[in-house]
Amino acid sequence: MPELLELTRIQGGWDLFMTSYVEAARTLRRNPERLAELWAERRRAVAAHPLSDEVRGLYRAQIGRSRAALAESASPLLQRYADNAVPLIEHAWLRNSPLHSSAVEAARAVVRELSLPGEAALATVTSPPGGGPAGRTAKTANGFRILATDDGTTSGLAVLLHEVGHFLYEADPGPGPTEGLAHYVESEATALALGRVGFDSYLAALPEAGERRRLWAAYCDTEAWLNHFYFLTEAAELGLCEPPSSELDMLYLRDTYSISVGYQFVYAAASSLVAGHSEQFVARLAAAGGPGAADGHSPPPHPALNPEHRRMREEMASAW
Repeated sequence: MPELLELTRIQGGWDLFMTSYVEAARTLRRNPERLAELWAERRRAVAAHPLSDEVRGLYRAQIGRSRAALAESASPLLQRYADNAVPLIEHAWLRNSPLHSSAVEAARAVVRELSLPGEAALATVTSPPGGGPAGRTAKTANGFRILATDDGTTSGLAVLLHEVGHFLYEADPGPGPTEGLAHYVESEATALALGRVGFDSYLAALPEAGERRRLWAAYCDTEAWLNHFYFLTEAAELGLCEPPSSELDMLYLRDTYSISVGYQFVYAAASSLVAGHSEQFVARLAAAGGPGAADGHSPPPHPALNPEHRRMREEMASAW
């Protein structure tokens, strides 16, 4: 059996961010003592976080990839707060653009355009309980469902398409273990790819969409930049490298950073895996046909890997 991805929970952050993301941010900003308690708990979680020699090797390989990615990237499209850049992507243009219908209906048109088997995924969409994080794919007793807020904006569509990518991977990941580092990374890479390609497909169908497609490309590049930044920040906390040279205020606004230690590797490795190859991931999803295709089990939605991607998968596989 493969080693599971071990996470160390930060209970204080978990309690905050599993209710309302916006309220959590306000609470921490307005209550310095609560923020100090959260940072202290994170330091204790980092100190207690288990790292096997094999996983340390994976982290060290990703450190080099993430440093290179940050060095190659342009300035990210970040919001400003009190004259500081904060780790929230600037997306007013995205939130202020209404859809002609619901996000579910818009996503349905996108998956048809891309020949994706997304209908089963879209049939499960419900609002997240308690108004928690913007979207996630949850395992149920008899499958999976998507928890996402359909507020009728293009932002809601972007989130939903990301979660459809998770659903399609999780519902039929192909042979092999369904938990573990490689599984989590490939699921996240599939979601990143479908979110990027799917939303760009939606924009491409709009009149005079050139500027919005440019902004979307910058949004996705910033998302990848943040994934690498947070991984390097966490790897530095674990004593594996020096922290990234950039500094961002209000780190707690990345909810995954505030509720666990360990998962930042998944985001960074997924960003490396999918870089420049989003279309390959989506094409493979379309070719797979989705859950129940053909003889009852479709091929795993992995792209045709280039040598660097193959090395990454071999590194993760060798850790087991």
